[in-house]
Amino acid sequence: MRAEGWLLDVSFTGSQATLWIRDPDEGRVKLLDHYHPDFYVEPRGVEAEQLRGLLEEHEHIALVTAERRFSSIGKTRETTVLRVHVDCVENYRSVLARVGSSPFVGEVFDGDLPHALKYLCDRGLVPMGKVAAESDDDGSVRALRPVEAGLEVEPPPIRVLRFEADVGESGGTITTLDDRMRPECAFSGSLGEVLRDFVEHFVDIDPDIVCCSEDDLAEVLRLCELHRMLRFGTVDGDGLRLRDGRVHVKLSTFSQLGLAGLVERVQYARAPARMSADWGGGRAVESRQCYEARRRGILISSAGFFQQVMTMEELLLSDQGGLILTPDVGLHENVAALDFESMFPNLIVRRNISYETVGRGRCGEGFLLDFTRETLARRLHFKHLRREFERGSREWGWCQERQLALKSALFCTYGYSGCFANRFGNVATFMEINRSARDHLVRSMNVARGAGFRVLYGNNDSLFVKRADATPREYEALAAEIAGRVGLPMAVDNVFRFIVFLPQRADPGQGALNRYYGKTIKGEYECRGIELRRGDTPPYIARVQREAIEALFSCGSTDEVRTVGVGRARGVVEDACDRIRRGEVPPDELAFSRVLRRSPDSYSSHPPHLAAVEALRLNGFEIGENSPVQYLYVDAGHRNRFRRVKPAEFAEGRLDAEKYVELVRKATENLLRLLRLGSDETLDVGVSKSNFNGQRSILCYDLDGER
Repeated sequence: MRAEGWLLDVSFTGSQATLWIRDPDEGRVKLLDHYHPDFYVEPRGVEAEQLRGLLEEHEHIALVTAERRFSSIGKTRETTVLRVHVDCVENYRSVLARVGSSPFVGEVFDGDLPHALKYLCDRGLVPMGKVAAESDDDGSVRALRPVEAGLEVEPPPIRVLRFEADVGESGGTITTLDDRMRPECAFSGSLGEVLRDFVEHFVDIDPDIVCCSEDDLAEVLRLCELHRMLRFGTVDGDGLRLRDGRVHVKLSTFSQLGLAGLVERVQYARAPARMSADWGGGRAVESRQCYEARRRGILISSAGFFQQVMTMEELLLSDQGGLILTPDVGLHENVAALDFESMFPNLIVRRNISYETVGRGRCGEGFLLDFTRETLARRLHFKHLRREFERGSREWGWCQERQLALKSALFCTYGYSGCFANRFGNVATFMEINRSARDHLVRSMNVARGAGFRVLYGNNDSLFVKRADATPREYEALAAEIAGRVGLPMAVDNVFRFIVFLPQRADPGQGALNRYYGKTIKGEYECRGIELRRGDTPPYIARVQREAIEALFSCGSTDEVRTVGVGRARGVVEDACDRIRRGEVPPDELAFSRVLRRSPDSYSSHPPHLAAVEALRLNGFEIGENSPVQYLYVDAGHRNRFRRVKPAEFAEGRLDAEKYVELVRKATENLLRLLRLGSDETLDVGVSKSNFNGQRSILCYDLDGER
């Protein structure tokens, strides 16, 4: 039997690996392969052959072989170690512990790696990558090989079912969602009817990936088992498990990544989707590093925590973090945002920055470079390719999902290089990346100033520059000149017709980092750090703020913006406030949204959303860690915190109109107040620098980059 498709999952029982492949013609195909879990040991006080003889006497050790491996990523000479194969996965942990405690065993390597990572690496496979297999009639693998990955835009033909459930013993509703997370089908009625209709829909789709919250999946599985419906998964002590190769992914994760982005994340991490889909960036980088190390014959020590010890003087000199040029607060016209393309991964690749190359005089290619280069090239391909498609089209969306997932992985490669939990880490690597980035930003600033441009703001890997008479083509020429002079790719990200850099809330005398709004020459609006960009801002307040910005910039010059534009924006605000007072704004448009980051009982303070949580729990709602919460202001000045707000679920009744008027005015007044400054009245420019420990200092540079 032959099968060719995408590897959905791999799991292990006894001495067997079970693989599930999505074949476009055959559907999900189950394959069985041999697998004996292994680890490496270093002899201590005895010869390798002597230790080998002792280990072979263990009843659960199937095979011991002597092999040559590199002891670390910085070593160029191999050492002899013993590779211990255990008879089955169930006995692996006990054998590992017994062997590790032997007085004749020094260090144990690869012992804590997941079985899936070892198997995939040894077979050269990539999860959610394409594979070709030949098997016997019973599914036993005869041949299995990876199919080289291409640069296809469309994600694999993997079937996805997304749903939300609100069901109980008396019935309820299960709602399926489309690929844009909009309601698609709703199954309502008695519990029996809901489950029957949903199960029929489930069978029709036959999904490979099931996207929902863990609570919804657990409840649906429990009810299906209780009513003897289709059992497509189980809930046990090991958690939620779907059957027949299906994979559960949290709905929040899938809505953020999309299918194309999920595929990129899983393939980067080199771990099956059921494991890696919901991982943070650091864990994904760690998994990929372990995969690459094992593939290259490098022994992997057990996970530990590493922090380089430095004196305070060494810390101040070396750990200087990223470089930020404090923005010129105020309104500016004809401003270009110049952006280094993937600065940090480009520095790793072009400057050969890796754990074993920094400060050690090593000339060979560093450990980080190979897979960082591959990921970077893939990300830039999809980032540039999306320009060939209409914005918002399916193809544009797939490119966007892929490049954003890869962007996150690349940025975490930089950040994780200085993490104490990185088993390969060398914090000097993180410092060297930052030092090189600071140097490139200062050199770029000096090139721009030397060409007659004024630098308004710089943030690690980007510069905002202006010159009154500059054209978009001249800005592009400046970006090309900087790229040629500093050796990193740079492009014009945007040219702004108008842009306003905002001050810090706590210190109006200093510009705020990443807090601005503007209108590009294409008529698009770009905003950072203001209310409409925050996920917890009520939709109405966000919309009013955006309408005020549009009214403000509906002018032809900065003088008109400060007079006519400000007047129009204030008119938008007053109309919005009048609609609130007249009760014309639906409650759902005024609801604040928050997500609990920990258990409600662990909070020591009492913010408004926690009062709403307590009210919901008193009314029988189950609210726990990571639960979304929406609330409304009822009487913001009341002494009783339970009378100040109420959950959005209880939206009926009066709201505190004056509180919402205050919030609308505050959101817009913060944007407009500084426009009373005269043309080009701005603060002196310094350079704000945040170091690895979160501290700040102010530096000033001359044209040559000297402090």
